[in-house]
Amino acid sequence: MMQRKGLKFVPGLVLAGAVGALALGNGGCSTLSNAAAAAGSCDAFSQGASAIGSLQIDATSKAVVSASADFVGIVTNMEQAVLTACNNINSDLGVTDAGAGGSSGGEGGIDDEVTASCNAAAAAIQGILNAGGSAQAACSLAYSGGQCTVDASAQASCVGSCMGGASCTPPDVTVDCSPGDLSVQCGGTCNAMATCEGSATVQANCQGSCSAECTGTCTPPTGASIDCSGTCMGNCTGMCNGSSMMGGMCSGTCQGKCDAACTYMAGSPGHCSGSCKGTCSGNCTLDANANVMCGANVSCKGGCTGMATAPKCEGQIKEPMCNADANCQASCQSHAEVSAMCTPPSVNLVCSGSTSGQLGTLVTTLQKNGPALIAAITTQAQLAITAGGSVLTAAQAEVSNAGNLSGSAIACLRTAVSGVVSAQASLNVSVSASASVSTSAGGPGKPAGS
Repeated sequence: MMQRKGLKFVPGLVLAGAVGALALGNGGCSTLSNAAAAAGSCDAFSQGASAIGSLQIDATSKAVVSASADFVGIVTNMEQAVLTACNNINSDLGVTDAGAGGSSGGEGGIDDEVTASCNAAAAAIQGILNAGGSAQAACSLAYSGGQCTVDASAQASCVGSCMGGASCTPPDVTVDCSPGDLSVQCGGTCNAMATCEGSATVQANCQGSCSAECTGTCTPPTGASIDCSGTCMGNCTGMCNGSSMMGGMCSGTCQGKCDAACTYMAGSPGHCSGSCKGTCSGNCTLDANANVMCGANVSCKGGCTGMATAPKCEGQIKEPMCNADANCQASCQSHAEVSAMCTPPSVNLVCSGSTSGQLGTLVTTLQKNGPALIAAITTQAQLAITAGGSVLTAAQAEVSNAGNLSGSAIACLRTAVSGVVSAQASLNVSVSASASVSTSAGGPGKPAGS
């Protein structure tokens, strides 16, 4: 099993001392028995939801322990995904020595392995982009999509379990989600300035700003030029029908810069830094005068004219309507956030000019492995950061109520606190390592609060 370094057992030691003091202060045999149980382990914590569900402890403690295990699980999966992505990038770019990983000889376990592998990938990317002197300025990492939606029903069901099976009414997502975070399947048109949410697997109809790959026609802002591989309706600078040109009308295929609308060649989408009219492999923010049907299985976020179905919230939602205590509510909100359904972002290294040789390999490997890294910086990581803070606060608050808990509950809460603290450190490693690779290619860095 991979090991993590850090002070992960300190909370347990502190709690053990507190439990001993409690036993001596109360002086009862039952309290001493509880203290002995609290000093034991909680094997169920690492054995999955069914094992935690079978624990004979109070409902709120069980919800806290379950949410803590959820958080540890999502962080472990995210960190493994980041490690795999960085290892794949290194392999594709021919990096033979990515540094000493923890499970392969170091003492820090997977945390050190992730850091070493991603630092090596970042250095290799910088080396390729700097190889042409000014090449780095001509490339940037474009990403789009990667939405995560929180299930209000799961949150309400969890809170109900804290209350001994009492029914809790889930919030009305259409009312209790910020309008800017509410996405729907729109039976009519998605409103102007709203967003059609496409992805690498489901193309969104677009008439506006496409933050991923545009298929169709791209029109640059006034006085600007765009990357073009297709029919240029203005002046082409680059290659026209295979011949170099410094600027002028091109009757045929332009590969370079175009100062007017460019219709991309079939099967060759491009990154449109203007207004895309066609389809988009990521999020398309519609123009002010646009009325677009986003397409089958494509969500609309920001306003729908027509019947709206399957509403989902891409941010936090209000608590369900029931009278549960604060620790139960916080744990269940954390559970819902780490259990959110996430679609991976689309990622592309956009470069002007030729992308042959190592630069072409870099473009390909970032398209394939970049989504796991961007997800660990943006949507999924942001939810995990919030969830980890909420469940740790709840677990620590339950621990402070140790005099009213069984020894088994205390032991499991101690394990939960220790596990969450360790996982928070590993989450920070994943975010930092992903950011090092992303920024080396001109992409987003480590978010605030991580």
